[in-house]
Amino acid sequence: MQNDTVGVDVSKDHLDSHRLAHGASRLFANDKCGHKAPIKWLGQTPVQRVIFEPTGPCHRALERALGEGD
Repeated sequence: MQNDTVGVDVSKDHLDSHRLAHGASRLFANDKCGHKAPIKWLGQTPVQRVIFEPTGPCHRALERALGEGD
């Protein structure tokens, strides 16, 4: 089992996500429904950390969703 780091480029409309260890990339919508898909994707293998740069108000909903695990 390998811990992983995931980087997320947050924009108003999208979450461009990349798993460092596997090289897998996914694009998700940056909305309430779109936050469920990356959380499911992150849950497929252990994730040590999720890194994203705060982008005005665009990152806040993702940050809350990750904290809640929804």
